[in-house]
Amino acid sequence: MLGRRWSLHIIKNLSTKEVIRFNELKRALAGISSTVLAERLLELEREGLVTKKIYPEVPPRVEYSMTPQARELEVIIKELARWANKWKRPEGLKPTVAAQKK
Repeated sequence: MLGRRWSLHIIKNLSTKEVIRFNELKRALAGISSTVLAERLLELEREGLVTKKIYPEVPPRVEYSMTPQARELEVIIKELARWANKWKRPEGLKPTVAAQKK
């Protein structure tokens, strides 16, 4: 589930606030379509990582937040980002010959 495209980006953006609305999240994720965002949020909700609260208003207000289970992932995600930044290849550098053969 977390390996699916956009899932970690969604979790990372959800972690910046207690609750976030769909369009606010969509604006924070440049390039994601509404359909894909809705699908990923539903998958994350089914996995127990995201909660969805719908308010009976017109138009309906929907807020998303991380579950305690997902909050535990924050530490792992931050460490993964730290590791990725440490080993990130500088812009303009080409992969090595060995990496190109893979």
